[in-house]
Amino acid sequence: MAKQLLSGRLTSKGQLTIPVELRTILNIKEGDRLAFVLDESERIIEVQPKTKKSIRGVMGALKPTFPIDVDVDVDEVIKLTRIERARAIVSKSKESENE
Repeated sequence: MAKQLLSGRLTSKGQLTIPVELRTILNIKEGDRLAFVLDESERIIEVQPKTKKSIRGVMGALKPTFPIDVDVDVDEVIKLTRIERARAIVSKSKESENE
């Protein structure tokens, strides 16, 4: 297979414009994420579209440390999780201050 040179443009915000031909070959759409595989010399050797994970696909991956009632409001669970995470950060910060 012959190599084909395709080029894009990097904006001041670090965004890369990918040519339509390459987007078609990689089957990528707006909002898709890409993984850049580097070799030992830090040269890009492969670009892989990252698969999207649905919320249903990752449900259960994070186990809450407090009991969750099935009828609990999602906003309340988010609030409790944020509070718990903030406490963990403060605790870790205090531990590192004592070292």
